[in-house]
Amino acid sequence: MAIQNIGDLRQILAEEIEKVREGKTTAANVNAVTNASGKILSSIKLEMEYCKLTGKQPKMLFISDGDTPQGEEG
Repeated sequence: MAIQNIGDLRQILAEEIEKVREGKTTAANVNAVTNASGKILSSIKLEMEYCKLTGKQPKMLFISDGDTPQGEEG
């Protein structure tokens, strides 16, 4: 599954929780997924901070519904 937006990332994290509950994955696998997710979210935060400092409007489809840039109505 390609991760196109924050909803996809949430779905993957939820699936990992279910796998843990069902005993279908290892702690190392879950740790790798959550670590990578944290890196993605940290990069988004960094981009938002940069836009705030430079006065630019962030346009991150990843954190929107995937159809319209954040802050724009479709």
